[in-house]
Amino acid sequence: MKLSFFIARRYLFSKKKQNAINIISVISVVGVAIGTSALVIILSVFNGIDLLLQKSTDSFTPDLVITPSSGKFSAFDSTLLLALRQHPGIASYHPVIEEKALVKYEEKLLPVTIKGVTETYARETHLEDNIIQGTFRLKEGDTYQAVIGYGLAAELGIGLHLLSPMTFYYPNKKTGLTTSALNTERLYPSALFSSQQEIEAQYVLTDLSWAQQFFGAAQQISKIEIRLSDSRQLSTVKEELAPFIDSSYRLEDKFELNRAFYAMMKSEKLAVFLILLFILLIASFNIIGSISMLILDKKEDLCTYKALGMNNRHIISIFKTEGNLITVAGALIGLVTGTAICLLQERYGLITLGDGSYIISAYPVKIVISDILYIILAVLLIGYTASYFPVRYLVNKLAK
Repeated sequence: MKLSFFIARRYLFSKKKQNAINIISVISVVGVAIGTSALVIILSVFNGIDLLLQKSTDSFTPDLVITPSSGKFSAFDSTLLLALRQHPGIASYHPVIEEKALVKYEEKLLPVTIKGVTETYARETHLEDNIIQGTFRLKEGDTYQAVIGYGLAAELGIGLHLLSPMTFYYPNKKTGLTTSALNTERLYPSALFSSQQEIEAQYVLTDLSWAQQFFGAAQQISKIEIRLSDSRQLSTVKEELAPFIDSSYRLEDKFELNRAFYAMMKSEKLAVFLILLFILLIASFNIIGSISMLILDKKEDLCTYKALGMNNRHIISIFKTEGNLITVAGALIGLVTGTAICLLQERYGLITLGDGSYIISAYPVKIVISDILYIILAVLLIGYTASYFPVRYLVNKLAK
């Protein structure tokens, strides 16, 4: 056992001349522990929210998307569709037609995005998990229906049991002297879904055939949405599909489609981490006070160490190790406490979101190992810095 560690450990647990030093040492450990556990808990909650947002948008954010290079609609090549059908890494693919339109209900008129999909879309994309009212149904008998976002429904003031239908309008491309300038169709809602605010406030899901007829794009679609069996193989599958994508099409992954969304999540998490780190830095001033008072309390011991042949570097090492022990003790307590709270929240949902129509009932948490490693590294670095410079200054000043 190194001499500096042995002496520092004795100093940490031994009784000092001034009882205030013991109290400040305990406060230092508690301060580091609270800061560390706060980092673990807040970042884990942030990870949980990020994961929830990604899951809620997965129905609208496939792993890969193939779109026409030009124009809104296109009849996709049969060779490409065959390649998608036979690829072992593709779990499902969905032809989609998507376009802006207007919806009117009573006196309210709003712009919306109509997304025409097949009946299997909700099951294969797990959109069914986001249905908060009703049942996903696009057609019942000969009657077409729509699944609309919860935010849009609230803005229009509609529910699932309407006496009058929603009316949709879209410009008629084949307008003439005897035809209307607008295509007009009416639909009743069958279900409401919840997602990110900007998605649920504008999307209406309808039957693919109905949407093709409404937009005047028979046998044409806007894009093909692809979902993989293993999202970790995203880059590999993208490379394997590249030979089937000629200049008529464009192949993009979910990160390219949502650059702003993923960049925002990373920047927000970094901002939260830095803010909490700054708070921990302020709390580390307790370590500076504790070590400084300990050196003053043990000023007589410095002469003894000098007489035993120690130089200033060895003496500095003793008190620096003392500060490191305080930091490590606080960090370990904080990590255990923060992790335990997150595990309890994940298992039992102790802190709920309150009343309201939410996908989940309690705050989501997710512990990420890389976050724990970054927290440990940051806490130890702050503790080392907080103890090293004051110790060096005081020892060089007192041990002459």
